[in-house]
Amino acid sequence: MLRFLCTMILIGGSAQAQAAGQTTSTTSPDHVGPQPTAADGLSSPASPAGRVSLVRGVLRRFDPLHDELLVRAFGGGDVRIAFDPRTQLVAENTRTRFTSVPLGSVVSVDTVMDGGKLFALSVRAGSSAATELNGQVVRYDAAKSQLALRDPVSPESISLKITSSTMVVNRGQATSAQSLSPGMLVRAWFSAAQRAASKIEILAEPGNSFTFAGRIVAVDLRSHVLALSNDSDQSVRELAIDSLDPISLGLLRQDANVTIQAEFDGARYQVRTVTRAALGP
Repeated sequence: MLRFLCTMILIGGSAQAQAAGQTTSTTSPDHVGPQPTAADGLSSPASPAGRVSLVRGVLRRFDPLHDELLVRAFGGGDVRIAFDPRTQLVAENTRTRFTSVPLGSVVSVDTVMDGGKLFALSVRAGSSAATELNGQVVRYDAAKSQLALRDPVSPESISLKITSSTMVVNRGQATSAQSLSPGMLVRAWFSAAQRAASKIEILAEPGNSFTFAGRIVAVDLRSHVLALSNDSDQSVRELAIDSLDPISLGLLRQDANVTIQAEFDGARYQVRTVTRAALGP
C-alpha cells in the first residue's frame, strides 16, 4: 500500500511539472504568435518617407480585398492608390471611419511612393453640403440656365443651375457662361441640395495644348497610358501615349523626370512630345 501511494505521488508531481512547463512556454521569448499591428491599436509601423504628391478627385471604388482605392482624379483619369492601417482619415465628422467614406465623395489624398506603388498617407473627405467634381460638358442651355455634365462616376449626366452669382473661370481669367460648350472638361463647385453652381472652372477644351512636368509614376504600354506626378499642382495625371513614336516611348521610364507636351482631344490628354530632364551635377 505504501509503495502504491508513493507511485501515485510521483505520477502527480510529474503531471504538474509538465503543466507548469507548458504554461511557461507560451510566455517565453521564443514563442511565435500573432504580432500586434496598427489595426490592433497597439503599434504602428512607420509610414513610408519620400516626396508627397496630392491626388484630388472622386472616390470610385474601395477595395478592402486588395487594400486599394480607385480615385478619378480631377483633370486626369483613374488613379489606383494603396492603403493600409497607417493611412489616416481627415474628415469634418471625426467619428467617420475610413471605410465608411461613401463612393462618389470628393477626396484629397496625400500620396507617396512605397514599393513601386502610390500609397495613401492620408485621405481628406469633402463636406457633404458643398460638392466638387470634374466632368465633361454635355450641353449648356442658356435659356434655362442649365449646365449638363457627364459625371465620371455615373453613366448619367448631372444637371446644374447657372445663376447670376456663378463664377466661370478659364485658365485663371473670368469669362461668361456662354463660353461653356460640349466637350469641355470642367471642375464644378455646387450646392448638393440645390444643385446650383457657385463656380465653374474650365480645365480643358478640345484642341488645347498643355505642358506637364514631373516624375513618371508608372507606365502601362499595354493600355498606352502613363501616370505623371505633375510638379505644378502636385497632382497625378494620367496621359495617353498611343500616338508616340518608338524613340519617345523609349524615354518613358518609371521615376524619370520629364517635360511633356500634350493635347486634350475631348476625352484624354494625348502626349505629343517627351523631353527627359537634364541630370544635375
